[in-house]
Amino acid sequence: MKRKVFGIEVPPIAEGNEFSCLPQELWSKVSPKLCGFSTKGDYLSWGEFITRTPELKGYKEPAWHLLKWKRNLEIIDELFAYRTDGSMALTRYSISSLVHKIHKIERLSTLKHLKLQGNDSQRYLTTSLIMEESISSAQMEGAATTRPVAKELLSTGREPRDFSERMIINNYQLMKFAKASILEPLTVELIQKFNMVATQEVSENDHIAGMIREGDIAVRSVTDDEIIHQAPDADKVRPLLISLCVFANEEHEGAEFIHPIVKAIILHFMIGYIHPFADGNGRTARALFYWFMLKSGYDNFEFISISSLLKSSKNRYARAFVKSEVDEFDLTHFIDFNMGIIIRALESFTTFMQKKIEEIERTRLDLYKSPYFREFKHAHITIIKKALEDAGREFTVKEWQTEFNVTAAASRGYLDKLVELNLLIKSKEKGSRQYKYLAPRNLKERLKID
Repeated sequence: MKRKVFGIEVPPIAEGNEFSCLPQELWSKVSPKLCGFSTKGDYLSWGEFITRTPELKGYKEPAWHLLKWKRNLEIIDELFAYRTDGSMALTRYSISSLVHKIHKIERLSTLKHLKLQGNDSQRYLTTSLIMEESISSAQMEGAATTRPVAKELLSTGREPRDFSERMIINNYQLMKFAKASILEPLTVELIQKFNMVATQEVSENDHIAGMIREGDIAVRSVTDDEIIHQAPDADKVRPLLISLCVFANEEHEGAEFIHPIVKAIILHFMIGYIHPFADGNGRTARALFYWFMLKSGYDNFEFISISSLLKSSKNRYARAFVKSEVDEFDLTHFIDFNMGIIIRALESFTTFMQKKIEEIERTRLDLYKSPYFREFKHAHITIIKKALEDAGREFTVKEWQTEFNVTAAASRGYLDKLVELNLLIKSKEKGSRQYKYLAPRNLKERLKID
């Protein structure tokens, strides 16, 4: 009877030269190119392979072992894992199976197709985009706050009202902390700091923020309580984390080259595998992915949210993890899945940015008719666009300070300029020294563009 974990077929284990009994005329039919990928270019697991190769009927197992051999799996020297029986296993991956997706990510991540170089980048790649990952990551872990409320929370800087809002604040701080730490080497202490920022005041499972677990832990399916991952024993956690830090800090140049995108996803996988904390492992793993991507020069990734797509693919995400673990720690399954997520995130970001650029340019053209047009900078146009869309809306200095990533004085200057032109109404908040800025209902008339 075939054994399954979380619905994933456990592949047969190679004990010798198993593919020697495969008829020679079938050898040419077994290759990564012909039967190692789905029609979408995704890396096939054993269960997927046996349903897609009818021409190999009767020889599925030797054909699988031959395919594994032809995949040219490379051993990751610094990283090791443990099988369910406690024996040590080597981690490995197939770089030749990933190059097509690496190329696509490289091309999309430059954002050159959006023509966002120099000043354009500063204009359109605003802080609100960075908030997306913080919000989605928290929602993935169960935060019940809606996106508009979460955006308002982060934009205004107000105190969180409940557990979910605190989780979102923590995730936002975690992303900023990850970016601020890119010049540091990876250490066990830094991993603990990631977890501490993520779980401070929102810890579950009796977890103390930043503290490595002292007991054993298992990950279970939410549907039937099946154990889908038994994490390594507690006494193995610190040695595994030390090995992970060695791997992260190694340059891997020349013959030992490992692509940074691959390394970032491996770091993500290993935190999930080791499960070093009683809570917050997913948030820590994703933060570590972003940390390494930014550290490796992929600056635009701070604007790309992967959690929004992982949230809608939680089962497939878990299954990709299980596929790697049951297939003798062939991490290609997990890397390939996450590269697919990254590509989709980059494509969604492209669509969003194209729409945003078109909307701003449309507003710019409309405002060209206004006698005040020469007074407007890009920030003024962005504020006016929001004001035209939502008459009566209140703006604050803090909101635009966060959005444009500028000082409070600069943000206030943008708003006061529009007040000076009679395009916003300024008033003091009751019981406060702070001012608020109101979008007038007759803004079009004031702009003189009707």
